[in-house]
Amino acid sequence: MKSERWMRGLDRPILMIPGPTEVPWRVIRAMAQPAMVQYEPAFDLEVLEATLLDLRRVFQTEHEIFAVPGSGRTALETSALSVIEPGDRVVVVVAGSFGLLMREIMRRAGAEVTEVAVEWGRPLDLEALERTVEAVRPKALTLVHNETSTGATYPAEAVGALAARHGALFLLDTVSSLAGLDIPTDAWGIDLNMTGSQKCLAMPLGLALIAVSPRAFETMARRARPALSYSYDLHRWLTQWVPAERGGGVPPEGKRRQPVSIPTHLVQALQEATKLILEEGMPHRVRRHRIASRAFRAGAAALKLDLFPDPAIASDTVSCLRVLPGVGAPALVRRMREAYGVAITTGLERLRDTAVRVGIMGITASPHYVLPTLSALGMALRDLGQPVDPGEGLAAAQAVFDAEAP
Repeated sequence: MKSERWMRGLDRPILMIPGPTEVPWRVIRAMAQPAMVQYEPAFDLEVLEATLLDLRRVFQTEHEIFAVPGSGRTALETSALSVIEPGDRVVVVVAGSFGLLMREIMRRAGAEVTEVAVEWGRPLDLEALERTVEAVRPKALTLVHNETSTGATYPAEAVGALAARHGALFLLDTVSSLAGLDIPTDAWGIDLNMTGSQKCLAMPLGLALIAVSPRAFETMARRARPALSYSYDLHRWLTQWVPAERGGGVPPEGKRRQPVSIPTHLVQALQEATKLILEEGMPHRVRRHRIASRAFRAGAAALKLDLFPDPAIASDTVSCLRVLPGVGAPALVRRMREAYGVAITTGLERLRDTAVRVGIMGITASPHYVLPTLSALGMALRDLGQPVDPGEGLAAAQAVFDAEAP
């Protein structure tokens, strides 16, 4: 194995993991400001509220969006605790590690969970799901839109229509897909669209974001008892922070209160990240992620790496690849990082030793990041004794970029 370490001289690796992802300099600069007071109008109205209203165009919703401190998991738990009461029936689609996480969160919220298991990386059987929903008659149905553990995207539009037919709330985990894939929240009937800041939004970890439908708020208002969480009760956001003119509980000239103190520097980052997205335009952004992921998959195939999921449901933000026989995933990840300065990651749980995952998110959905990643991947495979030509991976990816150029 070659001993040269091209990482020398670099202060950190390029982040091509499925989040956190690379952060644009405009977003980094937005945080380099003096501290603000989170409850004063200069922040609460001009930064926090203004940003959440702008995010409606990213979520494609006319309804309220909230930001709370935490990660994508915080968004899932906040949503569950806000609408689920002990004994409520919930159907959870489990197609990977993050479906398992949603199942655990619902159980801890006290729900009676019915799991619909999907073989990892395989398509969802919508007819079987509908039969389960018909039999259980759940209060809520949950789905991971983009299963980060397997690199598979599931049909959220069809599942939303299914939930609506049976009167169930539809909770959608879009942690690794929002702002990278097309997700029309209102058109798909999503009652709680739950995501995090550190993936396709391309900003640092630390904010959970949730779009909430009026039907979800009605469910919260009918609770027999208050939500178990004080700080992460979405109904309190409605009654204490949203103005009456938008259906909230704050009267004109009334005092608004954030149920939990919001980190000002992170919201300033979110404001700039949102501006970048809207300047680009969601249609272009979605197309850019699609082209970059197709190019990466073409390059990986030229390096003799197969996709783990069924190609029909392959994600445009997370690629999960089977490693070649004789190459352990941890060794490949380590070689790419230490020798070539590119960070990817292994599969999760049962895929830890046999698959690697690469994030194509935010600014990394471009030739500027995809091509160096493929170069590092090819050289690392060659270093580990695999008969591959790194140039073939680059040529295959470049052909896709050339063919898809506007």
